[in-house]
Amino acid sequence: MKKLKAIMVVGLSLTSTALADEFKEKAKKIQSLYRTGVLAMNAGKGDEAKTAFEAVLKLSPNHGHARHQLKQIPTVNARVALQKRKALFKATKIEKIHFADATLAEALEALNELTLEASEKKFAPNFVIQDPTEKLKERKVTLKMNNVPVSAALNYILDGVGATARVDLHATLIRPSAK
Repeated sequence: MKKLKAIMVVGLSLTSTALADEFKEKAKKIQSLYRTGVLAMNAGKGDEAKTAFEAVLKLSPNHGHARHQLKQIPTVNARVALQKRKALFKATKIEKIHFADATLAEALEALNELTLEASEKKFAPNFVIQDPTEKLKERKVTLKMNNVPVSAALNYILDGVGATARVDLHATLIRPSAK
């Protein structure tokens, strides 16, 4: 009987040790996956982050931090897309610009077309003029430049007419300056 008790104690001890080791390994795996997801989010890699956080939730369905991070992915994706769009304004170069006494609307339409051409139809600034008081309507633009980034051309145009731009995800909003 003593032998049987001793065998049972040893068996239970080994079982509980194995379960504890398994629990520790699972916790390490969860922590590693979560860290991978956070790093992916910080790098703007929403799809990788989503995969990592979903894997965390498969192992630990009540993991609140992973659930929260999953909800943040659309915001991160939008921020990354906006940063890429803004970078295209600097990276896309217009070979030749020549406007003479063009209205702001005409200049922006031409710049939009030149940008489409320069980017092989991969990037369009999509200018939207928001000018309810029509302060900008009659202002004229004269600009002659070669090999200039779209961002620089836009700045020169807007400075000349007293306007500002805000780049959004799908359009570039043009408004009169507050000055």
